[in-house]
Amino acid sequence: MSRPSLMAAARPLALVLGLVAVAARPASAQQIAVGQMMSGTLTMADPVFTDGTHYKQFFFYGQAGQTVQIDVMSSDFDAFCLLLDQNNNELARDDDSGEGLNARITRTLSYPGMYRIVVNSYRSGAYGNFTVSLAGSGGMPVAVAPVPTNPTGVIGTISANQQVTGNLTVMDARWDGKPFQAYSFSCMAGQAFQMDILSSWDNYAMVFDPMGNVVARDDDTGEGLNARVNYACPMAGVYRLAVTTYTSSTQPGQYTMMLQSAMPAMVMAPQPAPIPQPIPQPGVTLPAAVPQAYPITGAIPAPGQVGTAQVGATVQGRLETGDQQMNDGTWADVWQFQGFAGQAVTLELRSEEFDTYLQLLDAAGNRLAEDDDSLGDLDSRIVWTLPATGTYQLVVNNFGDTRRAGIYTLTLR
Repeated sequence: MSRPSLMAAARPLALVLGLVAVAARPASAQQIAVGQMMSGTLTMADPVFTDGTHYKQFFFYGQAGQTVQIDVMSSDFDAFCLLLDQNNNELARDDDSGEGLNARITRTLSYPGMYRIVVNSYRSGAYGNFTVSLAGSGGMPVAVAPVPTNPTGVIGTISANQQVTGNLTVMDARWDGKPFQAYSFSCMAGQAFQMDILSSWDNYAMVFDPMGNVVARDDDTGEGLNARVNYACPMAGVYRLAVTTYTSSTQPGQYTMMLQSAMPAMVMAPQPAPIPQPIPQPGVTLPAAVPQAYPITGAIPAPGQVGTAQVGATVQGRLETGDQQMNDGTWADVWQFQGFAGQAVTLELRSEEFDTYLQLLDAAGNRLAEDDDSLGDLDSRIVWTLPATGTYQLVVNNFGDTRRAGIYTLTLR
């Protein structure tokens, strides 16, 4: 079907806003080579445009004068495709130029560099499996960057008031289509630090928190084209301090990373008085122990933002206008947490304002478990043993097909 002109006019704004959000996500795109075909699944946990449609990204390296053909095929949804250059400028878009409701873009590239393929659905609430293929001819031979064997980019450790030197190459791990190297840094809660990257090329600095989220970044705050980041760790853990190039066409090379930090003042927490334990009496059965309560940590995420949680904590959220949407139009929040193979977790969703519904997904968006009222009082509980080490997703929703808004708490034990 043809895309209405109103939607076509509105999509460029949605695309710009969507890609701003993607830039903050680690590993936001997969590499695809000319002559390659890849499969994927579009899920409700994927990034979302402002029109409510979800998308996935792929990147490839092209040359001036090279003609490429991009096909996006799906039997689950009406496919839509966009082609962007390395500066996120839209070069082409298509809905149904392929067979049936499949998308096809044919384009002759004007300059060498990295290009992005955005796989999208024609309508919001559409998900499922798809295949994307990339064919090309003409132009100069294309150098395909290697698939990284070390996706974390970590090549060493760095301590407070230390400096390290390294050599960034195109053979290193990739983040957002660019090579990067990272150093592990053990940071205490409240500890502030300044990271400087010094090099003869235009560098870019990033800080990854213990969950893998990019929490700080900088281009040129240092002298010249050098990056400088000032950051205070909100929680204790191992952070990754990373160096990359400003653009995918920047030629990397040698660099120095300098880290300056003062340890936070130690505050002795008052010791709570011991709680007297009841003495069992003959013939009297004591009540079962109440599960440990965790204080609420962090602020309520903005509408539509993916939240971060961790086992051993309680977070708070709100279903509201602007959130992601389920197929039935009800609002949903998505939370991510890190788990380990064989780890048994208990996930509890509570709300006094709506009947809760909770789903557990793996990193690929496959649903592992779901629950409505196992916790009682219309609250949800999932008890599950995680099958693999990695990132998991929790989808918070209300039961039924009528939108409900309100505050909730999510506890991970």
